[in-house]
Amino acid sequence: MTALCALAPLGAWGADWTLTRQVRLQGSYTDNLDLVAEDPEGSFYAELTPGLVLSARGGRLDLDLAYALQYLDYFDAESASDQVNHRLRGEARAELWRERLFLDAAVGARQELIDPFGPSGGDAVNASDNLQTRYSYRLAPSLRHAFGRQADLSLRLEHNALYYSDEGEDSLGYGGSAELLSGPAFGKLFWGLSASQEHVEYLDESDSTRDGRFQGRLGYRPDARLSLSASLGYDDNDYSALDDTSGVFWQTELVWTPTARTALRLGVGERYFGWTPFLDFSHRGKHSLWRASFVRDISTPRRDRLEAPPVYAFEDAFGEPLVPDTGEASEIIAGEAAASAATYVNNAFRASWTLDRQRGLYGAVLGYVLREYEATTREEEELRARLFWTRRLSPLSSSRLALGWERLDRRDAIGLEDIDANESLTFDAALSRQLSPHAWLELQYRLREGEDYTENRIVLGIRASWSD
Repeated sequence: MTALCALAPLGAWGADWTLTRQVRLQGSYTDNLDLVAEDPEGSFYAELTPGLVLSARGGRLDLDLAYALQYLDYFDAESASDQVNHRLRGEARAELWRERLFLDAAVGARQELIDPFGPSGGDAVNASDNLQTRYSYRLAPSLRHAFGRQADLSLRLEHNALYYSDEGEDSLGYGGSAELLSGPAFGKLFWGLSASQEHVEYLDESDSTRDGRFQGRLGYRPDARLSLSASLGYDDNDYSALDDTSGVFWQTELVWTPTARTALRLGVGERYFGWTPFLDFSHRGKHSLWRASFVRDISTPRRDRLEAPPVYAFEDAFGEPLVPDTGEASEIIAGEAAASAATYVNNAFRASWTLDRQRGLYGAVLGYVLREYEATTREEEELRARLFWTRRLSPLSSSRLALGWERLDRRDAIGLEDIDANESLTFDAALSRQLSPHAWLELQYRLREGEDYTENRIVLGIRASWSD
C-alpha cells in the first residue's frame, strides 16, 4: 500500500481520479460452522465489510486499488472467535521519464487454505482453523530504448515478497531481465535475444533457489496475420531435485490472428524436464468469448501465488473496465500447492466460455492441473468445473446461480497410490433488489458438500456504494 501511495504524486497532474466507497452488512446462518463430519454446530453470525476502490487514469500514472476489511462476529459459537480479514489488490504504473523509464508496483492480500486438501467452505467465513492470509508486493523499474528502426532494448529489475500470517515459507525475490528485439527495418524477418535471472530467499528455512534463462529467437512473418519462429537457449537453475535442473532447450511457435477477434498461439519444445507443448486460443464473437490454454512449465508454490488471479478484478471477461464489489465473498482456491520451497513441473489446462446477452450473463469454466514434484515422487492433480448464470429479472432485480465441482488427488507417482483425496460440490443461488441508486438488498443460499462434511448457509444482507 505504501509503495502505491508513493507513486501517486508522480502522476497526479493531468490524471482523472475516481473514489468509490462501499459497505456491506450481512446476517447469516450456517448449520456447520466448523465444517466437521460429526455433531456439526449451527450458528448465526454477522459480517461487516467496509471497502474502497480508487482509480487514476491519464497524465503519467495509471492506478487501481481495491481494499476491504472483513469483520466476522460469531454470536453464539463456542468454538469460534471473532475474525478480521484483509483483502487487497493494488496496481500502479508510473512513467518517470517519457517513453523511457517506468515503475510498476503491486500489493495484494487474500485468504487461503493452510492445508489445500483440508475442509473449506469456499470463502473466508467458516471457523475451521484452516484459513490464513497471504500478503505480497512487487516493485519493478524498467527502461526502454529504441535504436532507430533497427532494434528495441528493454531492461527490467524486480523485487517481490510473499508472506503468510500463519504457516508457509516467507520469501523475498530479486530478479532482472534484458531483451533486445528487432525493429521494423528487418521487414518480414524478426529476431530477439533475451536473458533473465531470479534469486529467491526463503526466510524460514534459510534456503534459496536460482532460475536463469538465456535465449535467442528467429522468425518469419509473411503477413500481419501469421508468424513462425524458432528459439534456442539454455536454462541455468539451482534448486532441490532428483534429476538435472539445467540444460539446453528449443522451441517452435506459430501465431495466427486471422481477425481482430481471433488469436491462436501454438507450439512445442523440449527442456531438461521433457516436452513443453503450449496452446493459447481466444475468440470473441458479438456476444460470446471462447478461451483455451495449456502450458507445461517449471513452477513453484511461490510463483503460482504471485501469478494467480487476484482477489479483485478491474476488468470483466470481455476486457471492459469494472469497479469490483469489495464486499462480495472472495473465492478460496482449494488444491493450491502447499506453501513451501518445492519446485514442480506444472501441467495446466483451462477452457472457458462466456455469453453476454442483454438480460443475462452465462458461462462455463473447465480446469485441469497436474503438478509433478522435482525433489520427490509426489504428484498432485486438480480437476474442476463451474457453470454460472446471472439474469436481470427486472430493471431493479436480478438473480444468480452457480454450480461448481472439484476433485483433488495427491499420490505417489511411482505406484500411483493415493496419499490424499478430496471431492466437493458447491451450489450458489442469490437474489438482488435495488433499493435506491446506492443501495441493494441481497438474499443468498449456499450448499457445500465436501468429502466428510456438508454445509447449508443462508445470508441476508444490504450493500451500498458511492462514487466521487
